Amino acid sequence: MEYKIALVYTGMPVSLVKRVESEVSKRFEGDKLTLLTQSDPSIIADAVKNGSPSKAALRQLMDMYCRAADSGADAILNICSSVGDFAALNQPAFRALGVPLVRIDELMAQKAVEQYTRIGVIATLSSTLEPSMRLVNQKAKELGKDVRVEGVLAENAFGGGAEKLIEAARKLDAPECLILAQGSMADNEAEVENATGIKTFSSPYWGALDLYGTVKAIG
Repeated sequence: MEYKIALVYTGMPVSLVKRVESEVSKRFEGDKLTLLTQSDPSIIADAVKNGSPSKAALRQLMDMYCRAADSGADAILNICSSVGDFAALNQPAFRALGVPLVRIDELMAQKAVEQYTRIGVIATLSSTLEPSMRLVNQKAKELGKDVRVEGVLAENAFGGGAEKLIEAARKLDAPECLILAQGSMADNEAEVENATGIKTFSSPYWGALDLYGTVKAIG
């Protein structure tokens, strides 16, 4: 089969791009895959400055979604968790247009809730922490599970190594699992899990899996 997948970023750290493209390509191995990449770093800069993305920034994000649909994409992968709430609001509309909009972190949150009841969420940006915690609580509500979600901000850790993430994890109150809220943290997943002994989730693997299942389901 032949597929066009739109990857919609705000910021594009090299490590994140490599990880996302690798995970998506693995899922679609054997298919002819075209990746349509868009980014607008001003959106994440706006979210960090204001605590959450402004309406103007969200209009810019919507423009990227629409360009992706107009380019013939079979599906859109929203990669920035800081704008996850806005992506969720638009999922029904893009599904109706025949271009499903997949959140990179949605299946990750679901799997964490299915398996654990005490969940720690670690973010390096305050604009990402609250949306990620809301997503976990939403999945718990959908699954009818009583979970405790605790978040922690790893100060000055954006784009850095695992050390500050591990320090942040140790501030949490006995979580059964950890969620790394930003896709850019995925390269630290194994190190954080090994250092803490706590099951750790990051989003690129799960986002690619969700994307693949969504695309294959619609043929």
